[in-house]
Amino acid sequence: MKRLSKYAGISIIVVFVIFSFLYFNDNIGISKSRIEKDARIAGKIDDRWQVAKATTDTMSAMLFYDANLEYHTFLIYVNRKGLSYGYFFKGGGSLIVDDVDIAGYYIDGYQEKAYMSMNKQQIIKMEIDDGNTIKTIKIDNTKPFSIVLPINQGIIKFYDINGDTVEPIRIPL
Repeated sequence: MKRLSKYAGISIIVVFVIFSFLYFNDNIGISKSRIEKDARIAGKIDDRWQVAKATTDTMSAMLFYDANLEYHTFLIYVNRKGLSYGYFFKGGGSLIVDDVDIAGYYIDGYQEKAYMSMNKQQIIKMEIDDGNTIKTIKIDNTKPFSIVLPINQGIIKFYDINGDTVEPIRIPL
C-alpha cells in the first residue's frame, strides 16, 4: 500500500512539473469555447458590445463594436503548431482601414486569412471562385462582419449593395 501511494505521489508531482513547464513557457492557451470571454477581459471590452466572430481550428477573428457602430476593436487569436494547447492572442486594435474598407489580415506561417469590416460600404455577399465552382456567402449589409478562410481558397470577391466589387486591403499582423 505504501508503494502505491508513493507512485501516486510521484506521478502527481511529475504531472504538476510538466504542466508548470508548459504553462510558464507559454504553451497553454485559451480553449476555443473561452476565446470571446478572454478577449473581452484582456481587451477591457464592454459586455454590451456585440461581436462578429469567426473561429476555425487555426484562427479566431473577433470584431467587437458598440450599438451605434461608432467604436470598435478587433482581436485575432491563433492556435500554434507544435507542442501547445489552445489559442493565443496574436494582435488587435482598431481596423487600420478607417472603417470604410475590408481588412484582410494575414499572419506569416499560417494558411488562413481573417477578413473584417465595419461594413460601412454595405457588403452583401462574398464569392469564392476555386476555378471549378463559385461559392457564395451572404453577408448582412447592415452589420460588421468577420470571416476566416484558407489562403489558397481561390479568388475571393466582395460585392456591395450596388453590385460593385470591393477589394480587401492586405494587412500583415
